[in-house]
Amino acid sequence: MRDREARIVTSADDDPWQSAQQERALATLWPLLGRHIAFHRRLVDLTANVKAALLLSQSIYWTRHGRDIAQTGGWFLKTTEQWQMETGLSAREQSAAREVLRELAILNEQRVGIPARLHFRLCVDQLGALLSDHIGRVSGPLDWADGAAVAELLGPSLAYHRRLAGIGGGVHAGLLLSRALHLTRLRVRRQLREWIGNSADVWTEQIGLTHYEQEIARRNLADAGVWEETRVGTPRRLFARIRLDCLLARLAGDESGDANRIVLPYSPECGVATINTRQKGETSMRDSHIHVSTKMPIQFRQYRPYSFDKTANLHIQGSTRRSQRRGGDLILPESLLPEERAAALLLLKPCAQQAQALLDELSARMQAKAVHTSPLAYLRGLVRRALAGEFVPELGQRVAAARRRQAEELILRQQREAEEQRLAAECTTPEHQARLASRRAEMRQIADAMQAGRPPEKRS
Repeated sequence: MRDREARIVTSADDDPWQSAQQERALATLWPLLGRHIAFHRRLVDLTANVKAALLLSQSIYWTRHGRDIAQTGGWFLKTTEQWQMETGLSAREQSAAREVLRELAILNEQRVGIPARLHFRLCVDQLGALLSDHIGRVSGPLDWADGAAVAELLGPSLAYHRRLAGIGGGVHAGLLLSRALHLTRLRVRRQLREWIGNSADVWTEQIGLTHYEQEIARRNLADAGVWEETRVGTPRRLFARIRLDCLLARLAGDESGDANRIVLPYSPECGVATINTRQKGETSMRDSHIHVSTKMPIQFRQYRPYSFDKTANLHIQGSTRRSQRRGGDLILPESLLPEERAAALLLLKPCAQQAQALLDELSARMQAKAVHTSPLAYLRGLVRRALAGEFVPELGQRVAAARRRQAEELILRQQREAEEQRLAAECTTPEHQARLASRRAEMRQIADAMQAGRPPEKRS
């Protein structure tokens, strides 16, 4: 039994191929997660409710980063659908979380406009006072624009990925999986096995879930096929790990989670892509306030700068050819990062026949500065449209036409070059040299005869 425990916690240096596979899987998986929410663990102690802490964490974000917060006096608009898209909280969970925050006098609500829509405002002074009391700090005015002071008050934050809540069937499972994924990434970077040996108390300390909430979350993740556990040692100790292949399959759109149907688009010479987790953009009170837009890309709007095929040439110049392991070649936008290209190929697997048309549409809209979310989020919307039978190419048709024209020009140029090479080779043959010498001699004889004033001799 101790040998088995040693195999779980030992270094991965004895299996470098498996470690490389894990690194590549994580590099492909990370862009599929999209933007994350900064979840402040200290808020769980303040509210005694993980879901209320999550809603409060996101309210803090919009209060600090909303563009027009100063003009609106701290009020921001948020619909039930937008809260759910951002946090994964259902309408009932949102209502319960808001009630907790109202009882603590942290969050104000009011309906404004016609039709009336619910607006929210964070009571920053009350929140600052409660947090100061919680950490034993002297309560006083706090400048919420001071990043260092706010970070000290809120404490360390965890990355919560909304997409993982959809896989695990709830916020608790999404939070547990987000934390486990972060720990897995750290262990793989340190060349350690991916098994995580946190006890229930450690998980509670890190993410705030009670033992009962952890048990339900682990069961849901195991049912989804992305969580694996084992007990080893004396006394028995629980180890858990994420099944990266199944998680990758889920994120790529394969609801069955069958890892055998997902082929990682790597070759040994590709290396491991870097990870880019920077945040992109902010929003205003009147914007949708969501990380990834719920609206499908507009397919029918006329875009006048692309009225002719020749205007799409710039998109072809900004693309590159990448080889898949199956299905031939696809041309992806050059501006995609290496890990984004691998993730894009996985997103396109359910609609392989329309894959190039979807990539052309993405490339054209990226060049037109029409993609305001991440390229993968925009591509995910295109894929959903294609699967629903609603995708109609617009700008991408210009890109495809320009690419076909360039391919035809390339073929003609290759044919001309081949003909020139054939003629050059023919000029070096003895027969050609003999014919050329005979022709030159004939021309000299004609010239000599014209100078002597007599007709040239006719050759027999």
